Amino acid sequence: MSESRWVPGLRFGPEFDPEQYELLEFHHRGGEAEVWRAVRTGHSGLKELVAAKIMLERDPSEVRRWLGRWDDVSHNAHRLGVNDLVVPSFLLGPSPHRPGTRPGGGLLGYQISPWVEGVPLHTWARSNRGGLPAAAEVLARLCRIVDELHRKRWVHRDISPANVLVDAEGQVKLIDLTFLAPLDHALTVAVFTPGHVPPEAERVGGFPTTAKDLFAVGTLARTLLLPDHGRLDHRLAVEQARNELLACGFGEELAQWACEPLAREPERRPTPLGPWAARGRELLRAHRAMPRTACLAVLPDAGGRPLLVAGGADGVVFAGPGLAGHPPPPGPGPRAVRTLVCGWAGRQAELAVFAEDQTGTLWVGNGSGWWEAARGIGGLAGAVNSAGELVVWTAAGGALRSYRWAPGLTLTGQELAGCPADRVLAAMEERAGAWLLLVEHRERLLRWRVGTDTPPEPLGPPGPIRAGALARSSAGPQAAALRRDGSVHLYGAEPTGAASEIGDGEPALGAAMAGHRGGPTVALAGEGGVRLRLPAVGSSRRPRWWRPTLRPATQVALAVGDDWRLCLAAVVEGELHCWQEDSGYRWQPVALPGQGED
Repeated sequence: MSESRWVPGLRFGPEFDPEQYELLEFHHRGGEAEVWRAVRTGHSGLKELVAAKIMLERDPSEVRRWLGRWDDVSHNAHRLGVNDLVVPSFLLGPSPHRPGTRPGGGLLGYQISPWVEGVPLHTWARSNRGGLPAAAEVLARLCRIVDELHRKRWVHRDISPANVLVDAEGQVKLIDLTFLAPLDHALTVAVFTPGHVPPEAERVGGFPTTAKDLFAVGTLARTLLLPDHGRLDHRLAVEQARNELLACGFGEELAQWACEPLAREPERRPTPLGPWAARGRELLRAHRAMPRTACLAVLPDAGGRPLLVAGGADGVVFAGPGLAGHPPPPGPGPRAVRTLVCGWAGRQAELAVFAEDQTGTLWVGNGSGWWEAARGIGGLAGAVNSAGELVVWTAAGGALRSYRWAPGLTLTGQELAGCPADRVLAAMEERAGAWLLLVEHRERLLRWRVGTDTPPEPLGPPGPIRAGALARSSAGPQAAALRRDGSVHLYGAEPTGAASEIGDGEPALGAAMAGHRGGPTVALAGEGGVRLRLPAVGSSRRPRWWRPTLRPATQVALAVGDDWRLCLAAVVEGELHCWQEDSGYRWQPVALPGQGED
């Protein structure tokens, strides 16, 4: 998150009442302004929460130019009376300053809006507990706002995930009306929001069109369906979105529907959006996502036979030769799984599974069946420790928690201080009882050694993380981060060391890593298939790449057996696939008999 110029507690307001507002919490920086949560104290003493957009421009003539534009926006938006369009007010006043002190510097422009208890659409989509039906309702509500605006012959022109707020009930508000414009007035400024503008560009002196808003709504539909995917290339929007949707298990009809607003020709985009959204609501309600696309693990048993465990919309799926002699947990288990961890626990190597469902509930499955262990968790990572216990790490309420289980022992859990966390991405036992974690907190990637006084180490720049992995190497533990744009970065043991980007610029949808024979082996899944990055051998210093398939893949998993052979598993076009090294360390495909659901 960007740093602010100011701190909470400072005051601002119009020149005649410069302490009317108090800054409470920095929200974000965007373009020409900073956005804060603030409180206004009225002359009667009544307090009101507001969103304050503080213009960073200090040139007086530019400040007044922006203020004039904002004043027009406020007047026009009030006159339009569009439901759920958040209409701001504006003021000109001194810079934020400490209470009781004389303001210094020049005047700044402030845009004041009612505070909406919601989150940006992309944030809501990543934590959506209601699945596709809830996403369909949010999209329909957004389309209603945009249609109403278009019926009155006005356009927003800057629709993006940050400008659409969604609350806990799925209600939608459209904000930031800076570039609101009527269809019959020539433009005085062109707007370009990367990833959300159509191929046809606005130009100063030209006239706005509804087609730009339609395209932007299409990009937001993609965000709702694929919240962890990177930026859309507006030049190839239909092709990219269609391939991504199909690779993630959506059917052809649904993919075609989602791509309609992204059409290269403006006249082909659906208008009004209401009927299009209604059709999508029915498609999404009827859609059943493929069960093996959400998460994947592979476990070689003592004999080297791989067992694949996959989670998704229909629960937990088990497949592979490793099923023989290792029955999955009996009885009904979680029905919509986001993440899972599994392992062979205890001396008898009993199969145990921890799974997080779409409501944030932690499930445990073993030979006795499935049961709920905790609620409100975020992310899941772990492994069988040196004592034979399956240990998992998760986040709840911004803090870390660990759970452990082994045959004959009661499930135990504890909360740990020292490292804030919104989601646990990876965990590795470096030595007996000493764990290394990779977590995400406020879109920062952190690495932390459990139980030490050392603070968490930030890795790389801020930004959404799709997945992470940890692996041993001769130079110390290695961390891998898959970011939302599909890039994959490797981080060494030293926090100050430079990260190396791998993947040759080809975006990935899934990543896994295992410490093995001379360095970490990395597996990537994406539109171009499955890629395996093997350590360099001999005199060569360049890693080797191997592609077992060129068909689109979404998930990938790696594991090392007791005999040091690698196992690779992937979800390829919705189906489970597996490869394993033979006794000569040559890769061979593995047949997967007995695929079935718990």
